[in-house]
Parts: sequence; C-alpha cells; structure tokens
Amino acid sequence: MEKVSWGRWTLALVKAATELREAGFAMSKDPSQDNEVYQNLIALSAAEWRKGNEVDMDGPGMGKALGGEESYSPLQIYMPVWGKDTSDRDVTIINNEFVPEFQGIDKQGLIDLISTDVELAAKAAIIVLNSKKGYDNWSTWSVVQNEDTPQYIDYAKQFDNDLDRGSQFDNDEPVTPTTTTTIPPTTTTVPEETQNDTDDEIDTTTRSAGITNMFGTPPQDYKPTKTGTFLKYFDTVTSFKKPDPTKFKTKKVDEQIQFPSGRPVNIEEVLDLLEP
Repeated sequence: MEKVSWGRWTLALVKAATELREAGFAMSKDPSQDNEVYQNLIALSAAEWRKGNEVDMDGPGMGKALGGEESYSPLQIYMPVWGKDTSDRDVTIINNEFVPEFQGIDKQGLIDLISTDVELAAKAAIIVLNSKKGYDNWSTWSVVQNEDTPQYIDYAKQFDNDLDRGSQFDNDEPVTPTTTTTIPPTTTTVPEETQNDTDDEIDTTTRSAGITNMFGTPPQDYKPTKTGTFLKYFDTVTSFKKPDPTKFKTKKVDEQIQFPSGRPVNIEEVLDLLEP
C-alpha cells in the first residue's frame, strides 16, 4: 500500500484548507489559520496509522485501513457515512460545491480519488472535520487526548502551519532558497602622520609640502606663502609711530615786513606802534 511522507501530508493540509476557504467553504476549524487544529489533524493521522503504539515515521497510508473497516486516506474517511451525498443533513464530500472533483461521483469514485490524490484526501479530511461531529468523526480522537498516549500529539507539535518556520522536514515540496548577501568587511587605513601622539608638535611646513591630490601632484589652488612679502606689508600696516619733531620742516619767516608803499619796517617797529 502506498504511503505519503509526513512532510507532504502536512503541507497538503495547509494547502487544502487555504483553497477551500478561498473557494467560499465556511470552516469553524481551519488548520491553515489555527495551528492547534493543524496539529490535531496530524496527531489524528499518526494515531490512525500508528505502528504498534508508536508513530509510523514512514508516514500515513493512502489506502484502506488495516482490518475490516471501510476507511480510506491518511485521515481515514469512513465510507458508510461519507460514501454518499449528505448535503441534506450535513456537509458533504460527494457533490461538494467547493470541490469540482467531488461533484457527480459515487462511493467508488470517492475511494479512488482520496486513495491516490494527496491534495483531494486532505480536502476530504477538512470537510469531515467541519461537519457536525467534528473531531468525533474519528474514534482515535480519544487516543490522541488520552494522557497515557501523548506520543501522537507530541509528534505533531514539531509542525507549524506557518510553513516558513514549520518543520516540514523531508523536502517533498520545493523550498525557495534563501539568498544571503555577504558584505565584505571595511578596512580603514590610517595615514602614518595621524598615528603620532597628539602632544607632538606638527611640522606645518613638511605637512604642506606633502599635500597631493589623487594624481600625485599638488592641488591646483595651492600657492606657497611668500614670507618676505607678508612681513613687508605687515610692517607697513602696523607702523603707526609718531614722527620725530626734530625732523619737521618749517617755513622761514622774513624778519622785515614789506608794505605795499613806503619804506620797509621791521617787527620791533610794528610792536612799538601797537603799544599804548
């Protein structure tokens, strides 16, 4: 009998629930939205297809259950109930309006589909889950809930319906590779002159002479300072000394005053005339 891996089956449950919801199927229990529901379905599958009292690590079977019970698929759809149209009293698999493949088939047609198509088997399981009986459609629900047999729910807890972080571990479905961009480390080279102690005196003459651009030549706007010219203008601007009085030039004054007419007179004579 064909088996399906746990990775493929758990992925199929999320995909089936998503497609049913988008098609308009009303769900009170949605494994693609509720992680607990998702894990319960996995635990039920593990209990239905257990190997002794342990989980069959090869995965659940796709066909008929061992023994005489007429049930099929990884979640064991019971044919006496679901092998006919139940739409008059409950949800239905056969003639379900949201799954085109289930319309117009009979019991054998349903068996053939859910025994060979993993996605349709998952949709059938989710439809049954959302019927009136819910989890109680499966007798193994009591096994899953039993404190003495925690191995099935414990196994299911490793899965997560967020498929980006869940443990769908056997690579049955393609995985989008993650692209990692490695940024090379940045190395900064410190010029030798900056490695000196800050207390050292900087030789500005040497530093100025060593300035070059990327082409190895001094910058175009760099002009050396002419110290002599600078000091010349500095002395001119700052020379505010008071002139030496001994060097003043004075205009010579004639001792005699020449009047327009008459004889010349000297200063003493003028002063005599001004006395009272």
